[in-house]
Amino acid sequence: MRLIKRVKILAPFWLVSLCYFIIPFIRDPILPPEYFVNMAAAVPFVWWMIIPYYLYYISIILPLLVRDVHRLKILNKVAVILLLVAYSIFIIWPISCESILMTRTPNPLSFMHGMVTFPWLYQNAFPSVHVIIGTFIGGIMGREYPQKKWLFWLGAGLIFFATFLTKQHFIMDAIFGLILGLIGLYLWDKQTRRAA
Repeated sequence: MRLIKRVKILAPFWLVSLCYFIIPFIRDPILPPEYFVNMAAAVPFVWWMIIPYYLYYISIILPLLVRDVHRLKILNKVAVILLLVAYSIFIIWPISCESILMTRTPNPLSFMHGMVTFPWLYQNAFPSVHVIIGTFIGGIMGREYPQKKWLFWLGAGLIFFATFLTKQHFIMDAIFGLILGLIGLYLWDKQTRRAA
């Protein structure tokens, strides 16, 4: 399958991914539940975990390596559904993450933290889109390339931990993102098996 065809198939997923940045302009953040804040206070700030946090941006282009057009179309469809579910929750419950963002301390990679923290985006989504898509795509790539599945699952795991260790998200954002990502992987598996 030619690269241009794969890009066209994945275009809806990538375009819907960008809609994340529109939501803060239509919905003001609300205060997070106290237990979210208390749990976040118990989690250390690990400044160097910002490096695996950026693996997410690699994971969204990895589907270009899916060889079968039908499996790629199912990936696109399920990814869009996962994003729409996450955005629906985000719009209903746009909890502010400002309280944890402000706990980060100056560090050698502060510039990398700053590049993903926008002054108009203090309500990072519950559940974490990074974790949803990282888990979903990591699982699919592990199925597409079974000899390297440990590498894709390691990447997905690092994204999961990075979201809350970098204080970009509350830990509950990551946990619920993981659950949604695994549900998406189950749906992808089910649909690809049915089509086989």
